[in-house]
Amino acid sequence: MAEKSVRHHYVPRFYLRQFALEGGPKKVPSLERHRQEVVISRKSVGSIGFEENLHDYHDGTAIDSIEASLNSTIESPFSQSPTWRRIREGRCADLDKTDRLPLYGFARHLQLRNLETLRFIEQQRERFAAGELEDELTDEERAMHEWLAADPDAAHALFRSGAMETLLPSDASQINVMVCHSRVGMRTSTNPAIRVSFPGIGSIHGPMFDTLRTWWLSLDKHWGAFIVLGGPPGFSSGSVDGDVIRVINRSYLTQFLEGGARYLIAEDSYIAEDLRWAGFERNGSSERFTRRLD
Repeated sequence: MAEKSVRHHYVPRFYLRQFALEGGPKKVPSLERHRQEVVISRKSVGSIGFEENLHDYHDGTAIDSIEASLNSTIESPFSQSPTWRRIREGRCADLDKTDRLPLYGFARHLQLRNLETLRFIEQQRERFAAGELEDELTDEERAMHEWLAADPDAAHALFRSGAMETLLPSDASQINVMVCHSRVGMRTSTNPAIRVSFPGIGSIHGPMFDTLRTWWLSLDKHWGAFIVLGGPPGFSSGSVDGDVIRVINRSYLTQFLEGGARYLIAEDSYIAEDLRWAGFERNGSSERFTRRLD
């Protein structure tokens, strides 16, 4: 019998391959942080975006896992879909309105299955236990947190449920997907679907986004998509100014430096400049950057 894999990926390898190095389809250019130091290197696609035994749980009698079901029910079907075939073959310009819901579903799935989602659920459980959420919860949210607090496996059970979700929410018909192309190289991370605006929080992309819930997902090195909820539904595709992508790339860098992703995937020409912007300086001529002590 084949040995059971213990590397459970929370970022699909077929997604990471979109950012592989030229001539090396199994390696991606990555940034990894070690305390106050950032190191630029190359990583195998299979060696990042995973957690050992992440999808395992105890069903009361033995260890079970959603790993196989996650692959067969969600990951493999999407990786073989017409939408992903266009992306994989470098035909993002051919994406059209039929790809709107698949792109939304994939971006949502990347969020729900991500390790950082599990960490957030666990963090909120701890905040509830410490009494820090008393004034923020509805009755429904309070009941959920009481359930999380009562069962040691509840946080992981909620995470597993989200990772295996196949139905789109009721707001899916209102989604607007804007597929974008830029000559500026696009970054991603091991937490690739990033939120770029939310109602009540001023958006770095300008007032137009201030009332919208907006996420971004890089599709490959030069194509990505805004996924917008709160305005008119629709689909569009076209080029965007390089400054827009530079802002998004810095959002990925900020996410990475603040601990929202273990690896940043990037090889654009602005990495050193953006690390200086974030307070890091190169160590001589090496690929190591150390945080300045201001």
